[in-house]
Amino acid sequence: MPSRRLLILLTVLLVLLAPAAMTYLPPARYSAVGSLFSAVGSLIAVLWFSASLFYQSLQLREQRQQFSEEFRQLREDARRSALALAKDILREAEQRALKLNPNIKSINDLMIVYLDWSELKVIFESTDPQEVREAINSWLKKEGPATSLMRGIKSAAETYFRAIGRADIDYSKEPEEFVFIYGPTLWTLPYFDAYQSVATWLSEFMVRIQPGRKTVELAATVTILKMAPPEIVKRDKILDDVERHRKAGLPMPAIAEGL
Repeated sequence: MPSRRLLILLTVLLVLLAPAAMTYLPPARYSAVGSLFSAVGSLIAVLWFSASLFYQSLQLREQRQQFSEEFRQLREDARRSALALAKDILREAEQRALKLNPNIKSINDLMIVYLDWSELKVIFESTDPQEVREAINSWLKKEGPATSLMRGIKSAAETYFRAIGRADIDYSKEPEEFVFIYGPTLWTLPYFDAYQSVATWLSEFMVRIQPGRKTVELAATVTILKMAPPEIVKRDKILDDVERHRKAGLPMPAIAEGL
């Protein structure tokens, strides 16, 4: 592709040759010289047009490279900002989980606490509403912090995944299932890696005992039905919950038998 200087020189030469030819050539030769000038002029026009396209393509390529670099930088900035926000979400989730059970001094202790299933036996087998209620209150001191932590990790992960444009994430999953599935992607990231041990173990365990956890929820509802004044309880709604629980093939707590 000719340089701009060469194109300018050719154009100037053509412009200077035209009057010179008109001055020194005999009139009989004007027609041939005119055709030659016309052909040369057409050639120069083509060269200028081609050169214009060439330089435009160079500019477009440079713009694409510039836009690509700017986009990459924006994505990296978004990633860093998302991680910074995730850090705050994770910290708040940890603090909230610890507040739900003051006896838990460290989030890592939650794994040990959650292994104590003594309340579940009472919740599943007792028909005494008062006894079941006390067991549920004790169990919630373990379930509450665990659920709070899972929700916080899911919220932080969603912030990060959306910031980097991940489109293959199912955000509709329950927090513990979400952490169980997408945890391996998270544990290599800053701030998330501090929760790998407790979250990996806890999320898997919560998923494994999900039928039992749902049974605890039903037992709590039935306990309210049996202990609360009739006028403040929707009995039909609770009976529907019992029937759906039964049809789902989930374990039925003794306190709900006969309803």
